[in-house]
Amino acid sequence: MRVLIAGAGIGGLYLAHGLHRAGVDVEVFERAASPDAFAAGYRIHIDRDGDRALRSCLPPRQVADYEAACGRPPRTFAFVDERLRELLAVEIAPAGADSGHRSINRYRLREILLSGLDDRVRFGRELAGFEQGDDVTARFADGSATAGTILVGAEGTHSPTRAQLLPHAGRVDTGVDGITGRVVPHGPPAELLPSAFADGPGLVLAPGGRNLFVATHEDYLVWGLSARRESLPAGGIGDLVPDRLHSLARELTARWHPRLRHLVDAASEVSGFTIKTSVPVPPWPAGRVTVLGDAIHSMPPSRGIGANTALRDAELLCRNLTSGMAPVAAIAAYEQEMRAYGFAAVKASVQAQRQGLVANPLAFSASKAALRVLNAVPVLRDRVFR
Repeated sequence: MRVLIAGAGIGGLYLAHGLHRAGVDVEVFERAASPDAFAAGYRIHIDRDGDRALRSCLPPRQVADYEAACGRPPRTFAFVDERLRELLAVEIAPAGADSGHRSINRYRLREILLSGLDDRVRFGRELAGFEQGDDVTARFADGSATAGTILVGAEGTHSPTRAQLLPHAGRVDTGVDGITGRVVPHGPPAELLPSAFADGPGLVLAPGGRNLFVATHEDYLVWGLSARRESLPAGGIGDLVPDRLHSLARELTARWHPRLRHLVDAASEVSGFTIKTSVPVPPWPAGRVTVLGDAIHSMPPSRGIGANTALRDAELLCRNLTSGMAPVAAIAAYEQEMRAYGFAAVKASVQAQRQGLVANPLAFSASKAALRVLNAVPVLRDRVFR
């Protein structure tokens, strides 16, 4: 069996590692000219299942590199209002215990996943299309082509593989724009960080359909400000330059607690984004081409499970392809299971985004009251957030 993977993202590289270790002939084709194209980006959340999957797939040296690159495991997740009044504090792990959750820079994780695959990854090879028959032929933008047993599209949200295989599987605009900021403090990050976020990340819920995600890492902090587009000046962030984005973030948080305003103001790197999401796709006939990760079930970042769902895809597909099943049967079994949990993750992420961006004043007050009730009843809180 020869497996062709389009896209050297986290899911595609994980799959390549798993197949390569199992003795499968695998080759990865990446549009970017070099690994340096991955340098931009923040840390991502790896949950217990994603952490277990990475440890089971990677060779010992890469596992050691992964452990060294991970940030301090979070102990709590806090919800506060724009005046830093506590709404809810959820314990992820007791003091001194390992939560099993990790955070790692996306670029660094890709570096780790690339190591050990040096002769298997081809940069500067953008997939243009494919042809299926007794095998599958991948055709590239430079005019070249290669044949394999199966093709896996792991190119992310703008996947050419998905566009040809499932042209009806589009993405929709959620009506939410965001601004992210990276803060490198002059002293310890804890001195700049509000105490509510000292032991883990958190979310500031503010009136008008706005929120602010805050997380700290060893030597820097990140924040992400999200808002419903109708609440933004000029109808959204559009093509605003970083300085204007930073000014807009200051405007949107002008009446918040001084510590939050200071955190927003202190960002040295600012960028904007528009949140889109995939929609469920009815089952399709299995063949020699399939997709994984954001190529099929991209979702809002509101639950931090996009990368973990891609890892789950790659682990499942690798297990099926190396189980002895015929390739098309292995893909059919993968797609049936992936559609169920993948689009369930999309639905949960969209719902979490809506709950965190309540614009109606009465509904917003009710939402805050519900969080305070959960906070006051630990048994109920633990059941809801387990």
